[in-house]
Amino acid sequence: MAVTRRNVARHTSISRLIIGVTILAAVIATAPIIGAAFGVSAPRVSPRTAFASAPSGNYAVVARTDGTHDVIGVAWAGNGGAITEVARVPHLDGMGITGAVSPDGARVAAVAIETGTATRPVASLVIIDLVTGELFRAALRIDPGQVPVWAPDGASVVVTRAIQPDAVATDVQVLRVSLRGTEDVLWTVAGVLGVYPLGFERSGALLAVAIDGSGSTVLRDGQAVVSLGPWITRDWQLSPDGSQLGYIEANVEDGIRYLARRISLAEGGVTVQALGADVEALGVAWNPRTGSVAYGAEPGAEGNGVSAQALRNESGFDVPLGFAADGTILAVAHWTGEDFTQPGAYGIELVDGGGRTAIADYTRFLGWARR
Repeated sequence: MAVTRRNVARHTSISRLIIGVTILAAVIATAPIIGAAFGVSAPRVSPRTAFASAPSGNYAVVARTDGTHDVIGVAWAGNGGAITEVARVPHLDGMGITGAVSPDGARVAAVAIETGTATRPVASLVIIDLVTGELFRAALRIDPGQVPVWAPDGASVVVTRAIQPDAVATDVQVLRVSLRGTEDVLWTVAGVLGVYPLGFERSGALLAVAIDGSGSTVLRDGQAVVSLGPWITRDWQLSPDGSQLGYIEANVEDGIRYLARRISLAEGGVTVQALGADVEALGVAWNPRTGSVAYGAEPGAEGNGVSAQALRNESGFDVPLGFAADGTILAVAHWTGEDFTQPGAYGIELVDGGGRTAIADYTRFLGWARR
């Protein structure tokens, strides 16, 4: 069956609440690409996974949904066709996880919808050990669909919890959850559609984006830093040093346009809007080796000012997902179609100087690990 714009949006959406706001929902819904029991811990999958003795190198950590479980696998960049299963995460039927790999590449923080219904999902934070295969449920009743943010030392994870999850606008708690499952409320943002933690500055301050009726705002430790404009934004990615933010603006001034944006953050605020060209793009990834940023420009948009940053592919187009820590290889969501309105078929690929490797059957990229 052909992939429609609405199907693509439903499977790649990163916002819990964007589709719940009437006027904005209509905009995002037409966008082609947007997207158990409560025990203390789940059973150990195996004493040690094959990843524990895998050859050295970069590994893409990926996931695929298999009914009531998500299969977590690792794909060696040196042989991306060989994927090793390391764990299975239970969830409601068909409700796949989101997640992020820890800074040391040893664990995954996953958000799994374990209870509720498709219209009222209830999620938990599950920590997955890639070496042992062990699953540990660290927090309950958190917002579904979010991507957890790891602390730089890997000792805790930041997630959000809406006080009234069924309301259009609600107070949202930003939580720090330790690997042992203890919670601290870092701050609460009142009356928003959603709050999305981004990462940490070198000073240790936590950055996030809040979306409400006035648009998108960058927060530093809960305090407003700068408005990103009256639009919904998405695909936010901090630079490796936390000093810059790349993101996509869903601009509706003249129909829906997804515009590549970048700002430089200073401790006191924002210093410059570094990318102003109206280039349509989706996805943002920073290269930790060069400090450059890549956007997934729509075919034909490369000549509009960010050609050096845009991904290029002879057939279809790419949306960047993330560089490996050494900057030598990039995971992308590859689409076979002509543009964002006709995206075609989807797959994950690993791109480096030697070419491309497809990651067959797996549909979500969670991050990079290294052995």
